[in-house]
Amino acid sequence: MDRKLFITLSAFTGLLIILYLLYRILDPFLLALGWAAVIAIATFPPYRRLEARLSPGGVRAPMLMTLAVFLVIVVPTVVLVALLVQELLQVQGMIEVKAGGQAFADRVLHDARIAAWIERAEALAAQANIDLRGAAVTAAKNTVTFLLGAVTAVVKNVFFFLFQILLVLIALFFLYRDGRELDRAFWSLLTLPSARRDELRDTVENMVAAVVLGVLVTASVQALLLGLGFWVAGLPSPVLFGALALVAAMVPVVGVLLVWGPAAVYLAITADVTTTVLFVLWNALVVGGIDNVLRPMLVSGRTGLPLPLMLLGALGGLTAFGFLGLVLGPLVIAVFIGVFRLQGRVAKEAPAT
Repeated sequence: MDRKLFITLSAFTGLLIILYLLYRILDPFLLALGWAAVIAIATFPPYRRLEARLSPGGVRAPMLMTLAVFLVIVVPTVVLVALLVQELLQVQGMIEVKAGGQAFADRVLHDARIAAWIERAEALAAQANIDLRGAAVTAAKNTVTFLLGAVTAVVKNVFFFLFQILLVLIALFFLYRDGRELDRAFWSLLTLPSARRDELRDTVENMVAAVVLGVLVTASVQALLLGLGFWVAGLPSPVLFGALALVAAMVPVVGVLLVWGPAAVYLAITADVTTTVLFVLWNALVVGGIDNVLRPMLVSGRTGLPLPLMLLGALGGLTAFGFLGLVLGPLVIAVFIGVFRLQGRVAKEAPAT
């Protein structure tokens, strides 16, 4: 083997080993660092304005911005997680997961107000050889068990969870303070003409902000408003259904209708007409209106990408990477298409040979 080739392969192998060891070292903290990077990029425009009003290059602006993120994002998130755990435990007790859920099924299916509707539905399902009662109990058990397992994993490791939050805040402070230098160092590694490199950097930053605002923030607002509607209407577990709406908001076309639609049917059977009508109007006009206005403007308007593609990316990312995937999924798709378009323009501008 040629000596130069052998040295090159050895150096490349050594680099791969170092990268693997670095990954193993940082693996427990990658989730926190990922969220810190996403939050920092999405909130950097307001940080620039804050820094301009204070002393550029100092520590006051990074400290104030990190404190603002803590108060606006971290504290409400921790409170909602605690409420969600409480409601999940209550729902788990109602459906008696270990006992097969019969107590909950009997309570609902034998309610005099909805018994006639249940009988009709069971008759139609029986014609198709479907056990409606068993399917409903199984779906409820699986849904609650999944959510409870995911959330109580955080509670069981509460100290590690708090440490991750602390790590996010520390990383945010340094990203705000040294973000420009880190940004320049990262993009300088790309062997591209400076104009193309700047264009790609602006595209990626734009897409991160658009995905965070258009996908995650819009879905979170929808979930909060839907939970508020559940609470005002007197429906049980508003935080739990709000959490379900956060995921359902990623489904194209139907979105949060998957959550509030069955609740509206239940209200139509069990509640008065005024409550039902107000509940439907609230969700259709307010919750759905935010989705129809904000999300296309913030996502498709800034990235030029189809909204359904972004939402499918969020669902796929949720499956692959957990809640961070709600951002990573659409971002990977957006960056891929952005790089593909950039490369297409480069190829068109290249002189013919």
